[in-house]
Amino acid sequence: MRDWRRYIGLPHVFGANPENGEGADCLVMVFGVLDGMGIAHPQFNQQWLELAAAGQWHELQRLWVAGTRPLPGPEDGAVTLIQNGARGLGVAVVVDGGLLMVHHRRGVIWTPLEALKPLSYCAFI
Repeated sequence: MRDWRRYIGLPHVFGANPENGEGADCLVMVFGVLDGMGIAHPQFNQQWLELAAAGQWHELQRLWVAGTRPLPGPEDGAVTLIQNGARGLGVAVVVDGGLLMVHHRRGVIWTPLEALKPLSYCAFI
């Protein structure tokens, strides 16, 4: 498994792969973490980034619902959609008992699940 801990503190950079150490995009990071965990997910689609850049949040949310199945609670490898108000949507992944996410100002952060408000967790189908 990739050492996701080295991503912590990287800044939010739209479309960036955290493996290069320069920044992180939430979707690119989550897919990389899932790869490292051996968890299946859809093939990356550049259209998702294009929709995000265009602010097409409703379409992205529709694709999310169509491409995931709900889980009863958090488990390693579970994903969740984060509502960022006017900033749109973000994706985060449960790993080692916490949520790894990219915050638009603070960059990549990991927060213990106990410290979070209740969220809906899913798995990709």
